[in-house]
Amino acid sequence: MLSIGPISAIEARLAAIRQRIAPQSAAATAGTYQAGFSLDSVVPDPVAAGFDPFGAVYQAALEARPSVQPTSMFASAMGGAYTEGLVGTTGASVGQIGGYGPMPVPTELQAYGNGRIPPGVLQPIGQGGHALYAPAAEAWKAAVQAAAADGVTLRVTDTYRSYDQQVDLVARKGLYSEGGYGAVPGTSNHGWGLALDADVNDPAVMSWMRTNAHRFGFVEAVPREPWHWEFRPTQA
Repeated sequence: MLSIGPISAIEARLAAIRQRIAPQSAAATAGTYQAGFSLDSVVPDPVAAGFDPFGAVYQAALEARPSVQPTSMFASAMGGAYTEGLVGTTGASVGQIGGYGPMPVPTELQAYGNGRIPPGVLQPIGQGGHALYAPAAEAWKAAVQAAAADGVTLRVTDTYRSYDQQVDLVARKGLYSEGGYGAVPGTSNHGWGLALDADVNDPAVMSWMRTNAHRFGFVEAVPREPWHWEFRPTQA
């Protein structure tokens, strides 16, 4: 079984990928850990405050989704490892919506447990206080910059969810297995800091994500939720 290397090594690989995709100064893109970061500081993005990712607006998006058969993924079981050199290189996920199997969770995160990731392990993404596991955060920030160069603005409505936040979501939205939108608390990929909900109300954003998200390691993971994207660099 492969094991994830030091976070610094992963960030170095992601930095090289960002340079290849959209060259820019290291000073403008370097991500830094914020030891004092607290999830208590998370506040809604004021621009996206009126956006409800669970609203009826997505009925049209679901109906308009292209009829594409899922492609095969790289591997069915990566053993929780992120292999070197796969982010942004293959496009295997383009046209595939769902069907990715269990999340390959990095060993470092498994040690903490779903929804119980310490703030110091997460990294802010620069949007409304939201945070992700550091490699995912760096990849998302690179995607935001690349999309901006194409005239598209990427925003999130949700990222990491603590266990308590997962419980609250199920109470409000119901369990996915029962027709709702929440995973069983303690099993959500948001609880690993490896999933985000994007504001894809603008068709241009949805189109950009489906065309380009794989370049940054993100895949459209849930057929019923076109806003839900997961950081799966070994499958993108």
